[in-house]
Amino acid sequence: MNKKVSVGVLISLLAMVCALTFTITMVLSIGLFDNKMNSTKSREAMYSKISEVDTYVRDNYVGELADQSLMDAMLKGYVSGMGDKYARYYTVEEWNSIESTFNGAVTGIGVAGKADTSGYIRVTKVYDGSPAKEAGIEKNDLIIAVDGQDVLAMGVTKAMALIQGDPGSKVKVDFQRDSVKNSVEIIRKSITVPSVEYQNLDGVGYIRIFEFNNTTASQFDYALNQLKSAGARSLIFDVRDNSGGLTKVTAEILDTLVPEGTILSAEYKSGEQKTLYTSGKSEETLPMTVIVNENTASAAEMFAAVLRDFGKAKLVGTGTYGKGVMQEYKQLSDGSGIDITVAYLVPPSGEKFNETGLKPDYKVTLSTQQQQQAHMLTVETDPQIKKAIEVVSAGNNAQGGANSSSSAPSSEGQEEGQPEGGEGEGESSAPEGESSDSGEGQEAACGPRSWYAL
Repeated sequence: MNKKVSVGVLISLLAMVCALTFTITMVLSIGLFDNKMNSTKSREAMYSKISEVDTYVRDNYVGELADQSLMDAMLKGYVSGMGDKYARYYTVEEWNSIESTFNGAVTGIGVAGKADTSGYIRVTKVYDGSPAKEAGIEKNDLIIAVDGQDVLAMGVTKAMALIQGDPGSKVKVDFQRDSVKNSVEIIRKSITVPSVEYQNLDGVGYIRIFEFNNTTASQFDYALNQLKSAGARSLIFDVRDNSGGLTKVTAEILDTLVPEGTILSAEYKSGEQKTLYTSGKSEETLPMTVIVNENTASAAEMFAAVLRDFGKAKLVGTGTYGKGVMQEYKQLSDGSGIDITVAYLVPPSGEKFNETGLKPDYKVTLSTQQQQQAHMLTVETDPQIKKAIEVVSAGNNAQGGANSSSSAPSSEGQEEGQPEGGEGEGESSAPEGESSDSGEGQEAACGPRSWYAL
């Protein structure tokens, strides 16, 4: 039996709903207002305390104050206090340097170096046409002093910074080869550091990607085309010791390799997940393998994860670093800058890798001592590269490709505790890519570096 509801009852119900909605809205609004007020009061208290300290210091400090140094130190402290281990404040000079890094440039002597167990700087590469090469510095030399200051005494970080400087300026470098010490005076110059090297390994195209900067995509393109023109039947991408770089560049390279789909998504503070980059229909069909290690970080991890998630490549090497977050670089009004973590990286599989890293499909572990001499190995003696050739050649044969016996050196007995591969003899560098992009507003995924261009 149907019951009729009077107009008066309906009006009363509507009034109650409206009142309830209004009450809930007011409660939420008051909560938001209180939170905002508390935040405002907290900031006011912070500014007041800074002002109090500043007034006291200016009235009583016996020395001279450098306002810019005070400002820079205060802002560095603020960013450090955020608890974001990847965030950083940059002075104007540091911001200019980071922009140069994004464009693949460095002003120095033209070497790649890393901290050695001796406490000195180990030269892992000398760039062609560099002042260091002209001065006689070679790969595996130890830089022991800079401008008369002992590297061991001042620390590697300070020594590396001292090696760099303005173009045309001079720096004295003391280096040791075996037990022989040498001293040279070098005139610094601006150098575009190659971020991609390639080599044809008897039908296997080997591409080493050192970082993802604004020149990397064009260099990668060139390397890939050269190898395919030379008859490469499969591809190995080596991103060991690659600390990452610009996400847009990483996505641009991946777009040439994978079929249509989502390349990269990001999860922001609100919990919202946003698709950042997608790929077109064209793809690379040659079999692929990616070599990774514990220093493969951030954008480089994303590169490996995307190729694996699309079913394009297997991973060879050791577990990766586990930096699955993205930073945004923001230039401030006075020319200084800041970068902070803004999102988690989400690969196509949806499995985030921050703090966990990626596990290789084929594990090849290395001893500490052997890792330290990685830069002295060639692709012919590198067990991780040899394993990658074995894996990719098996995939090639499965597709009716090349005979693995002509392109895959044996890796028997070398999958555990063997030296890590580095730079091979006969490698070519791709031509320098052109770039004038600013670091302003760029999204990057960079982890700690294991080597530096100096």
